[in-house]
Amino acid sequence: MTKMGTRLLYTLALFTAAMVLASCVGMDTKVEISSEGSGTVSAEYRISEELAAFGELEANKELLPIPLSREDVEKSLAGSEGLELKSWSSKKSGTDLIISTVIAFQNLDALMFYLDPSGKLATHNSGSAGQEIRFSLGDRMPTLDPEMKILAEEAFDPYTFSFSIQLPKTPQKAESSHPAITKRQEGNTVYFEGRMRNIIVTETAPSMILSW
Repeated sequence: MTKMGTRLLYTLALFTAAMVLASCVGMDTKVEISSEGSGTVSAEYRISEELAAFGELEANKELLPIPLSREDVEKSLAGSEGLELKSWSSKKSGTDLIISTVIAFQNLDALMFYLDPSGKLATHNSGSAGQEIRFSLGDRMPTLDPEMKILAEEAFDPYTFSFSIQLPKTPQKAESSHPAITKRQEGNTVYFEGRMRNIIVTETAPSMILSW
């Protein structure tokens, strides 16, 4: 294993106990919501081959919240209501493995369950003012000493974070208070973006609020 790979796995070992983002080394998620509340989640996860090999071991699967195989995705959706796997693919890109999935959801509550089955990090509220969703990609982050921050910046430097949501109408509110996340809007679509190295060292998980 390369020196960089050893560092990456060492960094992962620290992060996995504290955050969901540890294995999502790079992620690009696109959510499309219809006026009826149904829609799709298209997600692309980019991880190093070394990290993928680490996660393929049965003893390590629980450490990686990202299902690496189609079977893993299907197992994660088993018993859930309103969710359906539409497609799954995996391919190599340089030294990375790219896993892509498309999940269909029947309503916003099903979307919230997909984002967080525990029901703690993703919530949906509906009222006379409209719809509101709140979600976070982790409930806590580890505190890093200066040496670990350097290792984390090196390990996550090539990777980016992108989360976009296409709403059925113009958003009333679209916010993220995370210091490493920028927001931009094109019509009814809101984009939350950042570099993984900056997100990791802030010791704060990305969270977002949208209403329409």
